Amino acid sequence: MKFYQKLQNITPKKLSERQAKSSKSIVSLLIASALLYTLPATALTSFLGMNNGTGYNMDSGYVDRSIQHTKNLGLEVVRMGMDSVWGNTEGAGFHWSGRDMVVDKYRNAGLKIHAVLSARMHVNRDGNYERWKANFRYFTRNVMMRYKGKIFYYIIDNEPDLDYGNGKMSAQECVDMTRIAYETAKSIDPNIKIESPPVMGIESGLLNEMLDRGIDKVSDYIGLHAYGGQISENRLGHPWRVMEARGIRKPLAISESGSINEYCNGSQFETEDCRRRWFLMFGLQLKRFGYDHAILFDLDGHDSWAVAPDFNPTKAYYQIKDLRLNKAFSNGGFESANNVENEWTPADNNDEWIYKGTSPYINFVQNDSNQGGRNGSKGYIKLESGRAGSGTPIRIRRILGDMPKNKRVAIGAWVYVSGGASATLKALGYDFRNGDAEISKTSTQKNGWEYLEITVPISRYWAVVELGTSGTGRAGDSVKWDDVSVRVL
Repeated sequence: MKFYQKLQNITPKKLSERQAKSSKSIVSLLIASALLYTLPATALTSFLGMNNGTGYNMDSGYVDRSIQHTKNLGLEVVRMGMDSVWGNTEGAGFHWSGRDMVVDKYRNAGLKIHAVLSARMHVNRDGNYERWKANFRYFTRNVMMRYKGKIFYYIIDNEPDLDYGNGKMSAQECVDMTRIAYETAKSIDPNIKIESPPVMGIESGLLNEMLDRGIDKVSDYIGLHAYGGQISENRLGHPWRVMEARGIRKPLAISESGSINEYCNGSQFETEDCRRRWFLMFGLQLKRFGYDHAILFDLDGHDSWAVAPDFNPTKAYYQIKDLRLNKAFSNGGFESANNVENEWTPADNNDEWIYKGTSPYINFVQNDSNQGGRNGSKGYIKLESGRAGSGTPIRIRRILGDMPKNKRVAIGAWVYVSGGASATLKALGYDFRNGDAEISKTSTQKNGWEYLEITVPISRYWAVVELGTSGTGRAGDSVKWDDVSVRVL
């Protein structure tokens, strides 16, 4: 069974944030393992954030250590539940002191807060629906007024398609509660953003139902969680296609994503490296599918999901810290050694790269004594089409992380096709309202260098460029890419 299939079929171990610290019992199931990526401190790090336990653990020392590690990772966003403030019924009193301390510590550290407002956990879910809505409206207004000018992003509930002990939520209940939060937020401060109830997985049917009932009209972001095989090719783009079928265009956000290493093959050392590369692939996929931002689950707790359990960093932690997803484009001629972790990365869905860090079909050539590159150069990338079965995707991708927003960019590359192969140059992830969009150009010549160029309208600050081919299963078939260029028009 392939790695992606394995991960999407296993029984996962993700825990409820509230219950994990108190009982360590497994209470919810999600598709296991996923990836995380980050940006360096000098970049737009609001693109990525970190879940930790400060929703339920407001110990001052714990908060300080959470802040220390979040900032050490180069992140600028934290997700925090609005727990323990009371006010769970209309007219009830609030206890603000503990939550005020956490909010002030985060703000003093320069961290932005994405706060969860739960219609199931933070207020009394009264059997009378109108009273339940009144309870949530009362709670929401008091929280937003209390933290006006301090918190500008609220997530409504959490995985409403799972029962955390207080029942699931129907699509209409999700829309009604989100409308309460949305209308309250806009009346208090139009700058406050609302994320719709994040469903437990990318392909959750509840998202379809919420969209049919107008969730896009009462939210600024469509909320999702993504674990395991959900981040593979053609799955992470599913929400875009669901919205397109309904004529809806709205930015997508992932407020939970995490990984474990138990389901990788090999020794502990090998599985930790596998998990580390899984984080890397998640970052590439998020950019490739044009997600607005994402948050990792989680920092220090939740057993195998933590990147720093009990604040002890793992390999995944250091991978997050070292990634550079906004790196400027360079080495388009492949004359220098390629770093597969922040330059050109294999993206052919082949398990070998996740397990071992290599792909059997991709060869980064740097010192070809026969000077087989364009114009006799010694460096190029060779994709071995003949070694792969017919139709097998073989591709490398690179994030262009410093693109000028609202400009057009020309991306060009030279390609040499041998035998029965073909080659395609693509741009991905560039469209703010359609992360599944792509622009491409395919080769037409054989046994000679051919120049391909595409023009890309950038509506973000990034794009993803892909150099690809497909397997033919015929010995000797291959594709060489060289002299990739990027220029602003």
